[in-house]
Amino acid sequence: MVTAVGVLATLIYLGWRAVYSLRGSELWLSVPVLLVEVVAFVGSAVLVWALWPAPATHVVPRPGPTASSSLRSDVVVRVHEQAEHDVRATLLAARHLADAQQVIVIDLHARPSIAALAIEFGATYAATDPADSNGLRVALATVRTQQFLLLDAGDVPARDIIARLGADLVDPRVAVVQGLGSSGANDSAEHGPNGRHELLFERSSLNPALGARGVAVWLGSGSLVRIDALRGVPANTDRALLAHWAIGAQLASAGWRLTAPGDVPVFAHRTVHAEAEVFDDRVDRARAARRLVFGRLGALRGRFEWRQRLALLAWSVRPLSALRRVVFVALLGAAILSGTVPFRGEQLILVCAWMPSFLYTSLGVSLLSGWTLRPGDRVRWSLHSIGSSLASLRGSGHDRHTRAPIIELPSRQYGAGLVGVVVTLSVVVLVRGISDRFTHTLGSMPRSVLMALLLVTLWTLALSLDLLRVLGRRRQLRRTARVVSSLPATMGERTVSIVDLTSVGAGVLSQTGIEPLERAVLETVIATTSGVTSVRIPGIVRNVSLLPSGDYRIGVEFGDRDAATANALAEFCTVEPMWQQLGVMPGQSVLDEGRMIYLEEPPAEPSPGRTLVRVVAMLALAGVVGSAAPATVAASAPFAHQVDGTIVETGEPPIADPDLAATVPDSLVDTDEASATTDRPVVESVAPEGVAGVVVVGVCSLAPGDDEAWGTADDQYDAAVETITDEDGGYRLALTGEACWAIVAPPEGYEPVDVATGEAPMVAVAFDVSGATGTQSTIELQRVEADVSVPSPSSNDPGGATSSPGVEADRLGLRLRRAATDWQVSATPGPAPQLLPAPMASQLAGQSSDQSSLSVFVLALAALLGSSLLLGLARPRSRAAA
Repeated sequence: MVTAVGVLATLIYLGWRAVYSLRGSELWLSVPVLLVEVVAFVGSAVLVWALWPAPATHVVPRPGPTASSSLRSDVVVRVHEQAEHDVRATLLAARHLADAQQVIVIDLHARPSIAALAIEFGATYAATDPADSNGLRVALATVRTQQFLLLDAGDVPARDIIARLGADLVDPRVAVVQGLGSSGANDSAEHGPNGRHELLFERSSLNPALGARGVAVWLGSGSLVRIDALRGVPANTDRALLAHWAIGAQLASAGWRLTAPGDVPVFAHRTVHAEAEVFDDRVDRARAARRLVFGRLGALRGRFEWRQRLALLAWSVRPLSALRRVVFVALLGAAILSGTVPFRGEQLILVCAWMPSFLYTSLGVSLLSGWTLRPGDRVRWSLHSIGSSLASLRGSGHDRHTRAPIIELPSRQYGAGLVGVVVTLSVVVLVRGISDRFTHTLGSMPRSVLMALLLVTLWTLALSLDLLRVLGRRRQLRRTARVVSSLPATMGERTVSIVDLTSVGAGVLSQTGIEPLERAVLETVIATTSGVTSVRIPGIVRNVSLLPSGDYRIGVEFGDRDAATANALAEFCTVEPMWQQLGVMPGQSVLDEGRMIYLEEPPAEPSPGRTLVRVVAMLALAGVVGSAAPATVAASAPFAHQVDGTIVETGEPPIADPDLAATVPDSLVDTDEASATTDRPVVESVAPEGVAGVVVVGVCSLAPGDDEAWGTADDQYDAAVETITDEDGGYRLALTGEACWAIVAPPEGYEPVDVATGEAPMVAVAFDVSGATGTQSTIELQRVEADVSVPSPSSNDPGGATSSPGVEADRLGLRLRRAATDWQVSATPGPAPQLLPAPMASQLAGQSSDQSSLSVFVLALAALLGSSLLLGLARPRSRAAA
């Protein structure tokens, strides 16, 4: 129900936007904003379809019964750039797989060390062609069973993965069964600041929901693949992720089903700590998603059923959302700098349509996903992957180095595009604040609209800074997870205790210190499910720190290890913690506390880059304060306005021409009323034509004077601005002031429709100057008879009538100055004479100095963000450092 209300409200809002909100708006801005909103709605709609009707709950992993049918399958371990200890961990776990026939190691880079490792485990080794970046062709050539289990090096499968996935292959129409994977750690480069893995929604909710319809996406690792189906598609040598997504779409187009059981995780993904590796993965995701949607065999051009098209579109929503976010940020900055309102609408529509659309749709998708996609996650993802999405716009999917990306980033650092967003929005807001506070050079807009745009900008800045981990609550990322331990050991002549352990190093506690870079041999005993192993590992000391307890914490990097030691470390540090997380650890429950932890980093000085980001963000907050804070008397400078209008000649209503009717014979006149009405000759109505050469003079008042009334003789008037209408009767005035008027001097032979009493031939019109630019005004003139002359100017208006705009402006200025002088020297008490129509309070630009509740909210949000930035900059010093 929540989702249905959100979708219905969105349809109503977009219908109103397309029909009514574009009137009177700047199309160069309002049309792109509408397109961005339409694309966002389409993305939400296809996600709702994919997850509807039942929520896809993220099930806590627990042991369960295996499938009744057993399939003997080969296991393919694909090695790309993973470290040797990751390959060893996967091969160790593959030893315990039930229903595994042979293990095949496919090396994409033909490394001799990987070949030696495969021989050590008795696996079949195969190296790919240099042009092959996914190894699927080699797998087809080496696999001897009807299906095979595909694993990437570093992933750890559950012991019954083949039996669980093989249950779906009983259906002969199923080509691929994609297993549910779980994150191997609780913090990595792929985890957001909230501690949640960025791909949790796709893995745990979206793909299982699509798999229930038989249109899942082939993710690669952790899948059981039918050989006959794979042989029926053309060979693909792209990088692994691009190849899997494309082949999965081709299989669906050929009539095969792809499923993705989402009840229990059956393998654990390798923990990725290198941001460059995550960056490359996000580049491939954006490139593959564009192919799924816009490619020759994509959803918009390929031959698919409607369910398959919607499935491909739903899967591509998040990978492509960063490109839409770039357009959104550009439009937001353009609106703030130009002072242009993105669209014009009533507050009632925004409250009754837009707000339910935004809130209910976001909440509905979150509920349908089983809360794996929480409100705000889509925005975080799109902001975080901006840099990688831009880098994917150019380049080959086969090798990321074959062609330069469209935007060169300083490094393959995931999230580097966020810096560009922060800097861009900060500069825009800072320039806006300087203009609103001091220079007043940028276009003005209603204060409520400006505050709304600043609110959206602050929200975007806050999420970007949060993802950059520069706010107060951020914690430091580690390069690798460490397994907690309490192993007694010796290091040279010292008796030490190993408190955390990895496959490449250890952290030990010692009562005596040691010099960095000193070499030592670490000896201990490691107990695993496979047995007890005595290890003796040479290492080098990398860091030493004195703890408050008086002990020394020593970081040791391991050197060469024999096979038994390497296996014990891989099993203790990788395989068993992941099995424990999956709930398949022998003799342990899934509720038992895990051993894989992340220890706090030692206090460190903030990096120059992060400090610079904080400084830029603080400047942006200063700009927000400049625009949102109430203006003081000293800072209440004039406001710039642009008035566009047209002078037209009044058109006459359509009437029957009596002279023409008299010339028609009565015999030809039909007595039928309808026919007579239709056939009687009439004079057609002509659209009003513009009047060229009309003098239009604009003048603004900077202060209302002592009587505090606008348009009176004691106002402080600015210099008059004049112009002449063009051939279409159009004119444009650039005015500066708080209350402004445009005064029309009708040319000879014309008079205003509403003739003002008093000082004709001039008619004063007060324009709306509440802050908006591009104010439209149409003044109508009608022709006068030839014997009607234009009245002469009054005695208070020296200079006479003229068609010269310069003389007209001077005459207006003399008139205003003379009236002000006459009032000042007059002894008659009372208000100053009223010279021009008094504008309403809502039309005055000066009211923008008033404070509103929205301004207070914007200032409060800016203060909260600034406090978090300062808190993130502060680093408490440790007792040892003191």
